[in-house]
Amino acid sequence: MAGNRSSKKKVGGNKSTKPSSSRSRKSKLPRLRVLSLFDGIGTGYYTLLQLGFDIEVIYASEIDKDALMVTKYNFSDKIKQLGSVTEITTEMLDQISPINLLFGGSPCSDLSGVNYRKKGLFNPEGTGILFFDYYRIWNYLNVKAAKENIPFHWLFENVASMENKNKDTISKFFECQPVVVDSLHFSPQRRRRYFWSNILGITELTCFQDMDIDIDEPKLEDYLEKNLDRQANVEKVGTITSKRSCLQDSKSRNPVCQDGQYTGLFITEIEVIFGFPQHFTDVGDLSISSRQKLLGRAWSVQVIRDLLEMLSEKFAKK
Repeated sequence: MAGNRSSKKKVGGNKSTKPSSSRSRKSKLPRLRVLSLFDGIGTGYYTLLQLGFDIEVIYASEIDKDALMVTKYNFSDKIKQLGSVTEITTEMLDQISPINLLFGGSPCSDLSGVNYRKKGLFNPEGTGILFFDYYRIWNYLNVKAAKENIPFHWLFENVASMENKNKDTISKFFECQPVVVDSLHFSPQRRRRYFWSNILGITELTCFQDMDIDIDEPKLEDYLEKNLDRQANVEKVGTITSKRSCLQDSKSRNPVCQDGQYTGLFITEIEVIFGFPQHFTDVGDLSISSRQKLLGRAWSVQVIRDLLEMLSEKFAKK
């Protein structure tokens, strides 16, 4: 697919045939020890591999059976699963330490502004409250790293349409304000997200929502199956969620024209829009709707790539 920067890359990244002098210097840097909470289909790990980081170990918390099957298929046993985030204890954290990179995004459905039945951040019957499990683990590792003089970097993501009171609460716990990054500047999908992080330079990725779409930005046309003569009706689509009907809004209704008919996106096109190779979620007997559900909960690889790339001078690469 022309124009896509990620679809041609294989899981695991590319290996260099000859180390450069700069790479030799970077080899003295520490290897990454990662903990991924609400891991989903392993977007964070996939991105780190694409960036070429030398990962000593990665632990993850995920309970969705379909997501676990996808990560098992794509990454074998490289991701060490810890089970539910609610069951990760301080004893477990001591056993897997040191951790120098923590990332994750707790479920956003009960925080999203488009969900009129959302339960908010504190309702014990909702998923929004899972933020506090991320915070609990973040706080323990943060204090532990400071005591042991270990570098500790972290990233927390959630939907930018949440109410200000919830954003302010999360900001109060992290003692920092989030930046807003919209994947429309990296892909043909509008996907505004808050990112709280201590990664140096993250504020440089803040996108100005009122700016006009630049002609050089990715457009939907470049992500479609060319052999089937599929043509885009729009340059950008709305946020792709876990529901097949998510693009039936006024801005991106039936975004593709094929054989004179207006239609939706193939699941393989959605995979590429998110920054994955085609068939990344084509595992077992997963249905199209199940695959989109997994993708709709994932991060945009293109966005996370730019964020995690800022750690290139901090940790070793292969």
